[in-house]
Amino acid sequence: MSALFYFYFGAILGSYFQSLNSRMAKDQNLNFSNLNTESRRSNCDICGNDLQIFELIPIISFLFLKGRCRYCNQKISIEHLTSELLFGLIVLSLSFNASLDLNFASSILFFCLLFAIALFDLKFFLIPKNYLFVLILTSCVFALVNEYVVNFIFALFFTLSIWLMKYILDHVKKEETFGLGDVFIIFALGCYFEPILFSLIILTSALSGLVIFTIRFIFSNPEKKLPFGTLMALSAFSIEVLV
Repeated sequence: MSALFYFYFGAILGSYFQSLNSRMAKDQNLNFSNLNTESRRSNCDICGNDLQIFELIPIISFLFLKGRCRYCNQKISIEHLTSELLFGLIVLSLSFNASLDLNFASSILFFCLLFAIALFDLKFFLIPKNYLFVLILTSCVFALVNEYVVNFIFALFFTLSIWLMKYILDHVKKEETFGLGDVFIIFALGCYFEPILFSLIILTSALSGLVIFTIRFIFSNPEKKLPFGTLMALSAFSIEVLV
């Protein structure tokens, strides 16, 4: 019963973050404070009609409506269902062998923010600044409460090194080599994970990116951007659950 609770709680969070991502994308804005305030209720992405309460129930409403809006009968983006299932699995996985304490709550918030960033980065190759702010704040508080001073120092040193490398590469190539948002995600991960696991996450993400780039170089378009924030989120969650 508790497993179902955690899964559905995660699905609710997934529905919320997907809705938030959709609004930010629609308004072409990456700030929560500037989101369109004329229509605070959730609405259909296509026809714009406000959704009723029963249409907002994660997973169940999508299945009940057969994936279509009941107003315009257009297909609802599968991204909504995917996000709800994904976040449900994330929270459920984090609940295994976890205690109901501040660390568990911090973990849920941290990884939900991380994957909200990952989904946005995967689709738009952009990282919302407000997500980053809350993610960094969460990771710093987590490190402070647990007295992970080594985590913070290592994260700061590593992040400054990455930023310096980015600055040099940008200057040499006369273009942005990778986003500054990725650098801030690296700092947040460094505060949350101990140095060995953090290093493993960065290594895994880099190797995954190299494999994807190689495949693109051989078979398709090597110039296409790589959502490194998404790769780091996947690597971090895998390490959190498996190690």
